[in-house]
Amino acid sequence: MRIRNISLRVVSLLVLTFVFVVATAVFTLFDIRMQTQNMEDSLAEEARTFAREMDAVWEFMDNSQHTINNTTTGVYEFKGLHCAIVGKSVGAIFSAGNNYSIRYTNFEPRRAQDKPDAFETEALALFNEQKDTQEFFRIVSDDPAEVDRAQTSADNGAAQFRYVQALRVNESCLECHGEPAGEIDVTGFPKEGWTLDSVGGAISIVIPLEQQYQALRENVVRDVGFFLLLATFIGIVVFGLMTVFVLRPLEAMKRAFGEVGEGRLRQSMDDAGTAREVASLIDRFNVMSRELSVTYEELEEQVEARTQDLRRANEELAAQRDNLEALSEKLAKESQVKSDLLSMVNHELRTPLTSIITLAQIALESGGADEEERRSWEEVRKSSSVLLGMINDMLDIARSDAGAMAVSMELMDLGDIVASAQSTIGPLAVGARVTLATTVAPDVPLVSGDYEKMMRILENLGSNAVKFTPAGGTVSLSAMREEETGDVLVTVSDNGIGIAKENQERIFDRFFQVDSSTTRIYGGSGLGLALVREYAAAQGYTVGVESELGCGSAFTVRIPVKAVVELDEDE
Repeated sequence: MRIRNISLRVVSLLVLTFVFVVATAVFTLFDIRMQTQNMEDSLAEEARTFAREMDAVWEFMDNSQHTINNTTTGVYEFKGLHCAIVGKSVGAIFSAGNNYSIRYTNFEPRRAQDKPDAFETEALALFNEQKDTQEFFRIVSDDPAEVDRAQTSADNGAAQFRYVQALRVNESCLECHGEPAGEIDVTGFPKEGWTLDSVGGAISIVIPLEQQYQALRENVVRDVGFFLLLATFIGIVVFGLMTVFVLRPLEAMKRAFGEVGEGRLRQSMDDAGTAREVASLIDRFNVMSRELSVTYEELEEQVEARTQDLRRANEELAAQRDNLEALSEKLAKESQVKSDLLSMVNHELRTPLTSIITLAQIALESGGADEEERRSWEEVRKSSSVLLGMINDMLDIARSDAGAMAVSMELMDLGDIVASAQSTIGPLAVGARVTLATTVAPDVPLVSGDYEKMMRILENLGSNAVKFTPAGGTVSLSAMREEETGDVLVTVSDNGIGIAKENQERIFDRFFQVDSSTTRIYGGSGLGLALVREYAAAQGYTVGVESELGCGSAFTVRIPVKAVVELDEDE
């Protein structure tokens, strides 16, 4: 069957169906892979928690041996309640109440039930070969050689998550398991001859995966279902647009060509509502139809044809005018979309972020959280603050582009501004282990400017300085008056990584980053310094930089003498 015998509508449906099927298959495979990876990571963390708890029991019993084996009068009386017995008993009790399995094993077990299976043998061999390896885990299939013996009967050989953590020998272990090998220890077993470099066995944990796989299947079905709905909607929209702008005009052209073939030469098609390329074909058809009509008409008809040409030219001019009006409307709509987007960012993102920062701060100040929770809340607060700063920067850039950046010129005390900036930058410096120093010369006068924008300038420069200064470095924030010119200079300097001379002017461009590695290491959107220059220019100030690569940078905001407010001494 030749392709020319298939309609464009059928070809379009076939292509869309093929793309739909392939995209669905790729998305399903990707989603399954990601869900499986997330499940394995979660199971590994759960197993680590169990292992830490068993380690705690083991260590507690080890530390309590003196108390257990000595009477109140100080006489040594071995009770047989040593750390290995207690650890294995706790693991057996835990395993008896659920489908999980926790036990201890090694290459030379003192009990037959502690003999390692194939998976545990592989893990123990790895621990002995690579001393820095502490854990070994993976999901095992229903292969009887891989499935744990203790779980096979309960789970009918279902897939499991296997986790093995190495037990390193310490001083207390040598009493019962150390040298010389073969000597009978206090528990009645011959010693294994272990040293501090030996691996004393491992904690083996088995977690059944029936519930996890059920949740994975439900998540995949949900994600694929949503993807199918979205892809179906997109396919319907694409096919509908193709039908309206391509297929229907082509069918109309087919009918018009049929009319011409039957001798009715004067055929004219309307190109309204068609795509540009199809409209061009319709125009060419109309021209051809008119030219054929002119060939068979008398002189008067030819004159009329010329008149029609002029009329067509006027119609094209009118169409161009309509196109210009349509373009104007389109630009107006795009401007409205931008305004709506900025409004959404302002109201729908900033408000939740502010709430997140507030809740994180309350959690940090409540005092009820442990150290790990406090680190998590601190990370939430820091990340939310960074995101809020980026959103504020983007909004300010948009306002600047729209000419809507308002500047309130009022009296400012630079000492107050420097102190406020210090309270904002100080926590960042403490977190980065950077020393922050501030100085304000006593002769610095009041100046005229926008308090909020001046604060933003110092906060952006200060946070940048802290970000690009290694731990142990120093960031300085100072304000002074230049004797020669009378200008007031506010300087933020550091002894950080510095800026190459060829990049010192470009760093004030929007979205400019010196190189991709800097972005990966330190982060940032590339808007901070651009906003610093725009804030300064809006107040009539200038910003300059002096820097040497590897030696640090100094950014100076110059407030001209005309912005200085001189007060009478008696005021």
